[in-house]
Amino acid sequence: MNNLGHIRKIYKKKLDDVGITDSYQESIALLSFSLGISDLKIISENNLSISDNELKRIDLIFSKRLSKIPLAYITNEKIFNRYKFYVNENVLIPRFETEELVDNFLKFYRNSKTKGKRLIDIGTGSGIIPIILQKELPTLEYFGIEISLSAIKVAKRNIYLHKSKINLLNESIKESKIASIDFVLSNPPYIKSNILKNLSHEVKNEPKIALDGGKNGARVIKEIFEWEQNINKNNAVYLLLEIDEEIYKITKKLAEKFYPNNKIEFIEDMNKNLRFISISEN
Repeated sequence: MNNLGHIRKIYKKKLDDVGITDSYQESIALLSFSLGISDLKIISENNLSISDNELKRIDLIFSKRLSKIPLAYITNEKIFNRYKFYVNENVLIPRFETEELVDNFLKFYRNSKTKGKRLIDIGTGSGIIPIILQKELPTLEYFGIEISLSAIKVAKRNIYLHKSKINLLNESIKESKIASIDFVLSNPPYIKSNILKNLSHEVKNEPKIALDGGKNGARVIKEIFEWEQNINKNNAVYLLLEIDEEIYKITKKLAEKFYPNNKIEFIEDMNKNLRFISISEN
């Protein structure tokens, strides 16, 4: 019986059986992607007949998810801050914490008397941070720096999709000579190298270069601070970086070393986890 209602139940159960948490929503999304029809139709058209060829495609698509390839890598799509972005296995999948990073920067900018002009997103990946910020603050000049050429290609695609104007730099911040930057944002790799093996199978599908923060988790954060001091000449009036509690102590120590006269704050995310370090002028 190849009607849509029956197929939906079968494939939801397949997701349940391998421990996919949001099996209902994901089954709808995967069926919509497989059949090229809307989510609403997937939910409402129970008697829609599914051909053998369509069933083969559904089975192929679901087999990827059952092997724990993330949904966003299968559909090449992620909604971030209400907007649709292209993603693939060469970039991190945007998460709600990064939406909070954007929101925290907007809050700072709108409440601050400091109005710089140039903003850089370090490790820009798919380019979502500067693209979203340009929609909100179109008068700033935006830069995205990214060491991975494959990720740069994804960012270019999203810049084109959203008709944005972002200056992309394919280089590491350690080697970069860009200067005169007023605002520094980053979701850098911050997972300690020895913890990587403990990550979920799904997260292990994401690019290691965007996850591995080195032995102490703060390798790239230190490189950002060194660039800001040596190349940017401490021109930045505000830095906002995503971290986690595992690297709180080392990040605090580094921040106090490089910014002894600045205001250093640690901000929790919506789940009350320590998630961001904010560095601003006193």
